Amino acid sequence: MKISAALSTALLAVSASAAFDKTIPWGKRDYNCVNVWQGIPDNSTIAPGAEINIKFNRDSPKCKELRSFPGSPYSVRLYNNPVRNPEVSWDETVNVKGNITESDGAVSITIPTDLPEVADDSVWYLRLDTSLSTAPQMPTLFHAAGPFAIRA
Repeated sequence: MKISAALSTALLAVSASAAFDKTIPWGKRDYNCVNVWQGIPDNSTIAPGAEINIKFNRDSPKCKELRSFPGSPYSVRLYNNPVRNPEVSWDETVNVKGNITESDGAVSITIPTDLPEVADDSVWYLRLDTSLSTAPQMPTLFHAAGPFAIRA
């Protein structure tokens, strides 16, 4: 009995400390195929109202077969405390910017100053994504940055 209790406690501790894997698909036909080489560093702290410059492309060696399909306009969203159980869910989401042209390869965003109240302000993720509406099964492509804190 003591072994079972100790094992259960250890498993709970491991699962509670397990970080969200932002590179795994967030839904069906969702692929981590967007390269971002300038943006928000993981485990950083960002102030509301801060301007962030993001540079991106789709030259990922992982997704060669999808390069021939044009991307729809990109969007940027903030997600607070995403968890996988088994689907991805989150406490809050905030639309930051949309209608970003793929050929631009860069976008400047401003972290909103009117963010919703959250239980933990250190588990924000920023997701840049697009969909390939002319590709078979219309997949979505993404890059996620985080976790990071948003604090004044």
